[in-house]
Amino acid sequence: MARSLPQNDEAPAPTRRIPSAAFNSVSTRIIASVFLATVLTAAVVSGLCIRAIHAEQSGRLVRGFASLSATRETAWSRRAQTLAAQLRLESAPDSAWHAALSQARSREPESPRPSLRWQSPDRRVTRPSSANELTEDELPAPPETLAAHFDRIVLGDADGATSTLDDCLAIEAELPGDAVVPAGRLTACIAPDELTALLRPGPEELATPRVMLTDLRGSVLSAGGPGAPARVGGRIPIGQMIGHGRSALSHYSDPAGRALVGLASPLGRSGWFLAVETEHARAFAPAIALTRTIFIVDVCVILLFSVLAYKVTVAIMQPIHALSSGAQRILEGHVDHQIPPPAIHDDELGLLTHTFNEMMRKLRSNQIEIERDRIRLAEKNEELQSANEVLSQLSITDGLTKLHNHRYFQDHLTREIKRVSRTNSPLSLILIDIDDFKLLNDTHGHAAGDEVLITLATIMNESARESDLIARYGGEEFVILMPNTDLAGAVHLAEKIRMAVESTRLIIGDRMKPTVVTISLGVALFKGNRREFFAEADRALYRAKAAGKNCVIIAGSESNALG
Repeated sequence: MARSLPQNDEAPAPTRRIPSAAFNSVSTRIIASVFLATVLTAAVVSGLCIRAIHAEQSGRLVRGFASLSATRETAWSRRAQTLAAQLRLESAPDSAWHAALSQARSREPESPRPSLRWQSPDRRVTRPSSANELTEDELPAPPETLAAHFDRIVLGDADGATSTLDDCLAIEAELPGDAVVPAGRLTACIAPDELTALLRPGPEELATPRVMLTDLRGSVLSAGGPGAPARVGGRIPIGQMIGHGRSALSHYSDPAGRALVGLASPLGRSGWFLAVETEHARAFAPAIALTRTIFIVDVCVILLFSVLAYKVTVAIMQPIHALSSGAQRILEGHVDHQIPPPAIHDDELGLLTHTFNEMMRKLRSNQIEIERDRIRLAEKNEELQSANEVLSQLSITDGLTKLHNHRYFQDHLTREIKRVSRTNSPLSLILIDIDDFKLLNDTHGHAAGDEVLITLATIMNESARESDLIARYGGEEFVILMPNTDLAGAVHLAEKIRMAVESTRLIIGDRMKPTVVTISLGVALFKGNRREFFAEADRALYRAKAAGKNCVIIAGSESNALG
């Protein structure tokens, strides 16, 4: 008899409310999901925008720096030509300074001739003399037109071997002699004030960057622009800046720790470099301002969507809480419980409440039928389990020979290879093929062929061990997988099976004449490669066929066939 269901009590048991702890409530999860989705969307969109803004600003800086560097290089080229022409003019044979230079040069010994030097009085530095270098001011003072632009002048040999100045940006000119051969070579260092004037940006150019002249080590010789005096004598990462080329900014810091961005390029063929730099905060100020604006907009959007999500969730969750309470009452056994319809009963939640109440009315009448169906289902499940066991066995068994089939062999081979990889135990394989099986089928019919396959399966089952796996690989091919068996043991079993088949006389069909059937066998030992393992056995089988059939061939062996 079906158990009677409890009816509603006059004082219903109190119902449990939906827990309000974080992430235990559906409403909390909805709001959190909307919040996270908004944050992620805003972060991705903002990140792409900020990246594009910074890339655009970097491109503008690169173009501005490159233009400024090219302008300074052009100005230097023109100024260098002008100063070189002036140096040649003041040292021409008909000038007074040329006579003084020639007279000073003639007082020196013929070989080797030391270089003669002059240095501007306001920049004079005591320099030690050496065997090939005289003291300062032994070179006659140049005219004022040269002294205003150069702070050092050196007169050396015509080949320039004794007049090279590596610590300044220099102009060179030959000193004419009496003959075609020059009397020497003048090398003049451009004064720092001259360099500063060349490097200082003009009013029509970018006003914020500094333009610096550096050597290959990054030592700053001269600089022009905001904060230029503080950079003279310092160092910049010229190797990093040259490595980035003219298409990308270099980011680095000065000794004070301020973030800088810069660009460098060679100054013609002088061996010096022009570097343009500015503070990172100043260079990217527009991008930083846009980034702040984007961040503020993102925060506003996130808050707006969160508030909307909260309001919508509260409106949705009130009827859901009523449904949850009704479900709890039903769980406690009050199957006649009816949920009051929501205020707005023509929407999805109203339809859900109506459906829920209808379901409750049908629940009581259906419980008995459900119990009957459960009993019938249990009986069917038992029958299905038995059928599944039969099907599972059939799926891995060859229907004719009752041996394992190709699929089971492949699965078992995978397990055995994993095992021997751990234990390093030997694993051997015999591949078997019935000789002239097609001819036998054509001569005696397929029924006779089936008898041969069944007989061969019986012989292999009687010859092999219980631990060996025998499977029908396909058609007239069989395979035997032998765990814990070395090559000698596999060859012994293969020869045993071959001899047993050869000695068996089959009475096929209605003919009373015995029929002799032979097999060819290929033997291989597993050496670590699954594909090569089977391929070696297959090649050995083909060699057995080529050797005249009815024999055993060992993979990799060049000896005569067994049998």
